Amino acid sequence: MKTSFTLKSFRAFAVNLGLALLSLNLSAQTSHPVSVSNYSFSPKNLNITVGDEVVWTNTGGTHNVDGLKSVFPNNPVSFGNSVGSGWTYSFTFNTPGTYDYHCDPHAGFGMVGEIIVSQSTTATSESLADNSGRILLYPNPASKYIELKLPSGYSPVNMLKVYTLAGAVIDQQAFPTNSLSLKYDISKLNSGIYFIEINSQSRKDVLKFIKQ
Repeated sequence: MKTSFTLKSFRAFAVNLGLALLSLNLSAQTSHPVSVSNYSFSPKNLNITVGDEVVWTNTGGTHNVDGLKSVFPNNPVSFGNSVGSGWTYSFTFNTPGTYDYHCDPHAGFGMVGEIIVSQSTTATSESLADNSGRILLYPNPASKYIELKLPSGYSPVNMLKVYTLAGAVIDQQAFPTNSLSLKYDISKLNSGIYFIEINSQSRKDVLKFIKQ
């Protein structure tokens, strides 16, 4: 009886430990260091993933990081700190898109930076009819257009619909007859996550894309 209890306790401990390690792995983030000195950010351009952290360290001079939407209206969210010396500032980017920033006192000297934040997941396809063949969506993330490539033998497509992350339909159009590819203009969309729905006679596929 005592042995049985010990074995069960060990199994429970192993399961809980595995779940904890899985949780830590799923929530792991990457930290990207940026040096602030000599009237520059180094590196000045970063490509990161949603959930990553950027850490700026001022190693010389009086500077700041200013990525406020009041200064850069196209930034998805605001970030930044106050002007000073000897500081360290960090910010976690949870919204995809392109972020511009500068140092307020030295923007005129070219002390600027850019961060491109991409979604960690790739586009997925969910079929309501069958799983034979997948639609290819690229590039993703994109800034000007996305292109859809249908697998050969795909049933004729009737309609395309584009949704916001909140589920609002923002566009709907007919698909070119018998076409296996389509280039869709996204240049006028705001930065963020969207879904495109492809409706055919026998199936419906929904794919996710990111507008930078």
